[in-house]
Amino acid sequence: MSNALSTQLVERIRRDGPMPFAAYMAQALYSPDHGYYSTGKARTGWAGHFVTSPELDPAFGALWARGFSEIWEATGTPDVFEVVEIGPGEGGFAAAVLSSVTGPFARALRYRLVERSPVATQRQRETLKDHPEVTWVTSLNEIGRIDQGIIIANEVLDNLPVHIVEQHAGHIQEIWVGEKDGRLVPLLNVPSNPDILGFLTRHNVSLRNGSRFEVGLAAETFVRQLVGLLNWGAVILIDYGATSAELMARPEGTLVCYSSAGPDASPLEQPGEKDITSHANWTAVASALDAAGAEVIGPLGQRDILVKLGLAEMDLVLREEHNKAMLKGKGAEAVRILSRRQALGALADPGGLGGLQTIFGLKEVVAPRFMRL
Repeated sequence: MSNALSTQLVERIRRDGPMPFAAYMAQALYSPDHGYYSTGKARTGWAGHFVTSPELDPAFGALWARGFSEIWEATGTPDVFEVVEIGPGEGGFAAAVLSSVTGPFARALRYRLVERSPVATQRQRETLKDHPEVTWVTSLNEIGRIDQGIIIANEVLDNLPVHIVEQHAGHIQEIWVGEKDGRLVPLLNVPSNPDILGFLTRHNVSLRNGSRFEVGLAAETFVRQLVGLLNWGAVILIDYGATSAELMARPEGTLVCYSSAGPDASPLEQPGEKDITSHANWTAVASALDAAGAEVIGPLGQRDILVKLGLAEMDLVLREEHNKAMLKGKGAEAVRILSRRQALGALADPGGLGGLQTIFGLKEVVAPRFMRL
């Protein structure tokens, strides 16, 4: 079954020939007219296809606000401190952070969202209408240098296009996308970019016959660009990920799709109507951070970070509020508080969102307390 984007891609392939999977993934996610993240439909939260940590409960942003404050203090408490959030979803994380900060840090804080979709931007503006300190840009190229601040990307790395390679008879071959009878089909071909083999060499990737591996050249470029934008502060990257060695132990790769029908392993079907993700390669990300001049901390588990930022104390406060609501017979309020406590548990659950990891790239600052686990 075809759709508008698959028809466009079939026509392009017939005209120009097959494309590497990375080029296909970029179109499926970010094509201006039909890409999954370009149309402006709600993709995260309860109205979307998956729930991220910020949408689960404002506690996630409130806890990270404490971490941001520690980084601000590590940079010398400047009068102006900027947070740039890439891939801000529905704006819930920014709203929670800005609603939590107080005092001198709140006065210093400036917040920018990087969002390419005008429709999504409009929803974010409505969510953040009470926060005039927020501004928007459509790409990293519009940011310029950040003197002192933070750049954060929550579950962005996994959506950056990847090349997919397989080992066959002692040779590395790349998966390309072709067409047959009007349908998009996978093809094996020679690597499209000489740096694909360089990536495998740099990160000690050795594949067994028939095994598959995702090559994140775009992630390396992205990470280097982020570090280059920042003078003092931190780059914070949150995602599901693994080291090169751990990824090699998964011969089928980590690519997975999400849509209204649930998860699947068919990225060539219905492009633009499903998310396509792959695990971040922490070996490659750490190497890119280091090469760009940042001190690398992590990856650290989400549970450990949130506990360090005060998750247990927040849960204790909610438990006391729940008990008071029960004693006063306020059932609806008690249920709401209980739901929040359950959300805190989900944020820390290693089998779910607690399985996310964070890697930090520090520029000219000493690691704050919460990073020293």
